[in-house]
Amino acid sequence: MMAPFVYEQARANAPLHVQLYRYDMTRVPDNATCLRATCRVLRIFRNQGGSLHLCQKIGFTIPIINRGGSPVLDGTIRLDWFHLFQARFWEAFLEYWDGGFHLVHSQIAPIQRPSWHPICGPETKGFLCSGNFQSKIRSKVQ
Repeated sequence: MMAPFVYEQARANAPLHVQLYRYDMTRVPDNATCLRATCRVLRIFRNQGGSLHLCQKIGFTIPIINRGGSPVLDGTIRLDWFHLFQARFWEAFLEYWDGGFHLVHSQIAPIQRPSWHPICGPETKGFLCSGNFQSKIRSKVQ
């Protein structure tokens, strides 16, 4: 991983900052290192380039922790899919290139519900924004 300020700058400079509704997903295999998420755009806080509009259906890849094998040592922040997918809503920092949407430095957070103001604002410090979603079920795999 890089220094925390790199991720703080990535959030501050991301061309797209949105809140999303997550569609249902199939079970993630234990040995998966990433998965494809499909979402609907509910709030737009930043839209440089105009590639987003409200209610747009978008998809992007999320790097996740490999539960079935050894860690992947590539500098990418891998997220706990179990915690992330308990939430129906996410706040994400994205970019659009090569015909698709992509997370900026793994910056996605589970949130309770859409809000009129960002949950992960410019004052958020550290590697990731934790969001405001509280998991009701603890992961069996720690």
